[in-house]
Amino acid sequence: MDPINIYFFALASLIGLENMSIVSQSVTTTINPMEKTFEIYQEDLFSVIVTADDSLIVVHELSQIAEFHKSSDKKTVEGWTVDEIVLSKNGEQLNAILKGRYTDPALLAEAGIHLDTTENSEFSLMDFPDWNIRSSEAVLKGNYWVWPVDKTVTILMEPYRNISDKYRPYRQSILPYWERSAVIRIN
Repeated sequence: MDPINIYFFALASLIGLENMSIVSQSVTTTINPMEKTFEIYQEDLFSVIVTADDSLIVVHELSQIAEFHKSSDKKTVEGWTVDEIVLSKNGEQLNAILKGRYTDPALLAEAGIHLDTTENSEFSLMDFPDWNIRSSEAVLKGNYWVWPVDKTVTILMEPYRNISDKYRPYRQSILPYWERSAVIRIN
């Protein structure tokens, strides 16, 4: 699977955690290539929880995210800098906003966004129909969403809109886990 799934859908992946059980129902990512900044808005954080161990993994992952947020050095091993993580309740769901910077456009390739400087100088992102990708700035050309290197782009993805019936009974909001622990609160 393309690594964009990891960087944008999974809450902990951008900050370099290995256990990535918390994902979002939808994600809106804005990338400003001129300023080398990004903002990732994840709506309705959830996890597939089948066993008690799965619950423990979610709690541990939230704790690691809180620890990263408290640290003074918010640079990841891969070279991303996460300046801000905000978790907030919206009705019966938990949402997250991650804001940060990157130093080199090559880092975007780690997230599945490729830079083509040979022809039109544009970024591209492979289209996966199951991810329900939409954008008003990017244009779908064949199997790729493309946009100019000198323009900010916002991409909306809803990869779990049609979650498998096999996992639907085990889909649980992260909100109760977040509400139970004052240590985990990051906003």
